[in-house]
Amino acid sequence: MTTKATSQTSVLRLSNIDKKFGQTHALKNVSLEINHGEVIGLIGENGAGKSTLLKILTGIYQPDSGSIEVNGKSTKFRGPRDSVAAGIGVVHQEQSLFTNLTVAENIASGSKVASRFGIYRWGQINRAAAETLSIIGSSLDPSTKVSNLSFVDRQMVEIARAIRVDSTMGGSPLVILDEPTSVLERSETAILEREIRKLKAHGSVIFVSHRLDEIMRNCDRIMVMRNGELVADRVTSTVTEDELFKLMVGHEARAVSSSHRVVAADEQPVISVENLSRKGKYSNVSLSVHAGRLTAIVGSTGSGREELARALFGAEKFDSGSIAINGTKVTGWRIAKAVKRGVAYVPAERKVEGMVGGFSAAENITLTHPGKAAVGPIVFPLARNKIARTWFNTLDVRPNDIALDLARFSGGNQQKVVMAKWLNSPELSVLVLDHPLRGLDPGAAQTVNEQIKLACSNGAAVILLSDTLEEALEMGDDVIVMRDGEISATFDMTKESPSTLDLLERMV
Repeated sequence: MTTKATSQTSVLRLSNIDKKFGQTHALKNVSLEINHGEVIGLIGENGAGKSTLLKILTGIYQPDSGSIEVNGKSTKFRGPRDSVAAGIGVVHQEQSLFTNLTVAENIASGSKVASRFGIYRWGQINRAAAETLSIIGSSLDPSTKVSNLSFVDRQMVEIARAIRVDSTMGGSPLVILDEPTSVLERSETAILEREIRKLKAHGSVIFVSHRLDEIMRNCDRIMVMRNGELVADRVTSTVTEDELFKLMVGHEARAVSSSHRVVAADEQPVISVENLSRKGKYSNVSLSVHAGRLTAIVGSTGSGREELARALFGAEKFDSGSIAINGTKVTGWRIAKAVKRGVAYVPAERKVEGMVGGFSAAENITLTHPGKAAVGPIVFPLARNKIARTWFNTLDVRPNDIALDLARFSGGNQQKVVMAKWLNSPELSVLVLDHPLRGLDPGAAQTVNEQIKLACSNGAAVILLSDTLEEALEMGDDVIVMRDGEISATFDMTKESPSTLDLLERMV
């Protein structure tokens, strides 16, 4: 493999980086070079080694062997402080802010402006934070506590903190953006992409994303990882999305069936909602989903769709209106009742709400619907392991170790296990999916989409909060648009073919 460097100034050079975790060979002699003014796309399947590589660059892990050079100097990162001191800033896929501190304090953390002789210079800290936020087009108040911010606003603070590295060190900075757009709206993504172009003037960027269109649009070169190895380094203009997909997963993309099921006039919906309302979130929402049919709900931040999805699962209360399952209105709707009625929910925050860290993957899969793996409090390990292995093979979970703590898996493979936990239900009737493809590589996303379609084929009613409008149009039998807590449009895909522009016009 030939490296396609375009500049003579090396910001980062890795030589033969190797890392093992027990029997798992996470990185295998990875060598790469990044030059000043380059935006490098780093792609690969979940579990390909990207996260391990980034953790080595940020000082969280130390390599077993190999060498690191930053701005021409050989270095060893004994911890995150060493990485920051070398000029490497990072926006993590999983947010790493101090929620009990202010926006300004988070942005200034680790920088020289934060204190002098042990005395914090609050005025300077707030001014510096405001200047950095203005660069990325954010109007957040620097004195606001991070715990009071929305998920999207927290992501903007993460980006600002990484950019802050530029003014706190000498030499050429390297900013790592690890899935920074996964929770951003289109307008916010556009702001970030403008900032990436600005960073090229005085630094370099490693841009990690599973969205190949973003990679193609923003990167000068693209590095592909598979099974712990760097298998390709291509100039963006010389490669296509289809070629990148094949390099990542080792095979061509499979088509996911997009046929839409027609509902009989007298057919009863599996789940129906009438005039559901919650003050300040959504109002008078009515919808129904039939067996074997998928309803995609789209909307911008604040549309109310996330809160509605949680209410359907009993995870949040609603003020008025009703929910009916198979024609019977439910009362005292809570998670326990929803699960008994065959309702499942895959949350956007999988680490917080979707899984139990410290439990093995097998334990997580059989936690809610153990089937033959348990009778009451008595667990049958052999039966549990058999169920888990079946799902591991079906969803291609990596590493293929059902006994491994689920917290040790990559985000995308954790999501597969969370999906398996609900798909394992023999009584599955309603499947509510809140951004199920967030953080998944194209191959994993294809696998999950196939399972969603299979759940529909088996008679489940599916409600999907999609990451993109294209995903909603491709997967949905019905597409509902929400704006300011209300339904602004409904499209039956068996009768009409709306475009992304049609959806956008009703979202804003």
